[in-house]
Amino acid sequence: MEKVSVSKGVFSSKSYIFGDKRIKHEYQNYMDFPWYHSYKEIWSTVQNCTEDINYTMFKQIMEDLHSYVSKVKDGSMKILPSEIPTAILLAGVNVPDHVMLFDKVVSTLESVTPYIATVSSKNCNNMKNMVEESIYQLINAETKDDPIIKKTHCTFRALSCWYQESNKENTPLVIIVRDFENFSAKALHDFVYNLSIYSTMKIVLIFGIATSLHVVHRTLSYDVTSKLRVKVFSTQTQLQSLSDALEGIIFSHKIPFKLTGNAFNLLQDIFLFYDLSVDGFMQAYKICLALHFFDNNWASLCCNSSDIEEKIDNLMLSDIQEFKKLPSIAHYFKGKEELNPKEFKKFLVDRTKTFQIYMHEFLSVLKCLHAFVATLTSAPLGKKFREIYGKAVSSNLTDSEEYKSALQLLKYLAKEELLLKLTEVIEVAKDNEKFLPQGFKKNLEKNFKIIQNASLEIPSPVKSRKTDSEETSPKSEVNKVGERLKRMAFVEDLRSKARKTSHSPYKEAQENLIDYLDRDIFSVYLKNPRKYVGHDIFCFHDSNLVKRQIKGSLRAAVHTALNDPRFYLKCDCCHVSNDGEILSTMPDLSIIYKLHLENRKLINMYDWLQSFLSFVDPSETEEQREVDPAINARFSQAVAELQFLGYIKGSKRKTDHVKRLT
Repeated sequence: MEKVSVSKGVFSSKSYIFGDKRIKHEYQNYMDFPWYHSYKEIWSTVQNCTEDINYTMFKQIMEDLHSYVSKVKDGSMKILPSEIPTAILLAGVNVPDHVMLFDKVVSTLESVTPYIATVSSKNCNNMKNMVEESIYQLINAETKDDPIIKKTHCTFRALSCWYQESNKENTPLVIIVRDFENFSAKALHDFVYNLSIYSTMKIVLIFGIATSLHVVHRTLSYDVTSKLRVKVFSTQTQLQSLSDALEGIIFSHKIPFKLTGNAFNLLQDIFLFYDLSVDGFMQAYKICLALHFFDNNWASLCCNSSDIEEKIDNLMLSDIQEFKKLPSIAHYFKGKEELNPKEFKKFLVDRTKTFQIYMHEFLSVLKCLHAFVATLTSAPLGKKFREIYGKAVSSNLTDSEEYKSALQLLKYLAKEELLLKLTEVIEVAKDNEKFLPQGFKKNLEKNFKIIQNASLEIPSPVKSRKTDSEETSPKSEVNKVGERLKRMAFVEDLRSKARKTSHSPYKEAQENLIDYLDRDIFSVYLKNPRKYVGHDIFCFHDSNLVKRQIKGSLRAAVHTALNDPRFYLKCDCCHVSNDGEILSTMPDLSIIYKLHLENRKLINMYDWLQSFLSFVDPSETEEQREVDPAINARFSQAVAELQFLGYIKGSKRKTDHVKRLT
């Protein structure tokens, strides 16, 4: 039998090859390519930043848990004999990141006690499983390779005997319940109640709770909660964790790769509306980083500015041609004379360094704008920096209605509020002084002093004494003005004078500050990065490309695999010229699938089998009443697989038919 189904595990036979020969794939050594070196350098920087963020994120709570268990160990915590010290860890509704959090808890507490057991709801459906799992981990904690006791022999009595015999130092036993809400209430009730009976042992419980503290009282009855000595530990919110991750990676001046446009907004939306997982966000960010660099030598210039000249000198002629095809560079040279390789390299050095300087200024000025507008009424530009960043990298921020509305609200601020905001902006400017436009911080401090000393009182108009000639000929002056100015200009001049006379010195200083920021700072340094030449080298914004990688369409992938198996198998024997073509060299499941597409709602099994035989055994041209058992088995297996995939199901109307579900 030369050709068989892809479900070869059903038959006792050697591995089969579809087609005439095995295709050998040559794998390239990507470590020799320039883009890989830049990718590796940036990813190592991202990993170091992520580790620092995680350390900062969990530092305080880990120290508190370590101190809590240490007090139980040395007896400095006063506990009644019937009480069990219990730490409730409010981890938030961040389920994908809980594993990382509790792994960190285990590694932190190992310095206090080696006897740590971690149980989860998927392994503990009832109290028996919960007891066996936790006690097995505690007793065999120091001898994992050679277990002391089997899991079926794990009971509270066995734990008590082992504790008295082996644990001479009276070291506490820590039991971590990761997902408290998912456990059976009865199992938890019985487990904690039985633990409280063995009060001679030092036991510490750690409950991982995603919602709130009230779930403990709803799950456990009063007679059980009264036996717990509870202390609550809270982690920071997921939104704060995301802000820390963004600040250390995407908004950082250390990393030249920038996530912009719809790609950033997509990752942000997935975090906010789907999983609230910082780890998931970082994995998606890594996919964006890989898609930006993979097999693109022009991405090798996405590095620190000090390395750009050296990397440009090492560029080959083929690499230069790739640079010229980049959309921003191609648009820049449209209609212009092409540069020779040497001149083009100088152009690349100038543009890449200019863009990096601009991005540093862009992020710093944007942080100053955020400090101004974050606490405004209704927050037109958002309260979080990630919100204003998403708007700034998706469109021209200074042309938006939200930006204009924010400036208008700034003009309505009282003196104390404006001074408070200016103080915050000056602090941000101090932290980012080397990346800000020259003289910006000094101008802010100068305006701060002017506003601080400005009076709120409107000056009274000063009446000048008119001469006799002016009194006798008032129309002569008006006529002279009318000769110098047009009518509309004259009216506007009168209005501006009226505004000046009705404004206080504070109001004038306030308007001067806002006009300066709008005209000379925000409108100049907050342009969309995609308007600059060379942004393709540093910025990734293709959301559709990321969406295909992150939010895969399962049904579409299965259809592609069954309709055109060559797409995944990469074999020439399955090559088809159109979608309706069926080859005998295709896997059985693909043949069955394509035949089922030719039918309507009900499929006759006998006709289906005959059609299948016409492809797998083309030598028989007539109808086959007696079918080879091996081919019949292949047909039955393929039909069963198609039913498992959800394309067909049995029909109650006709026993020899199946119903098509697609």
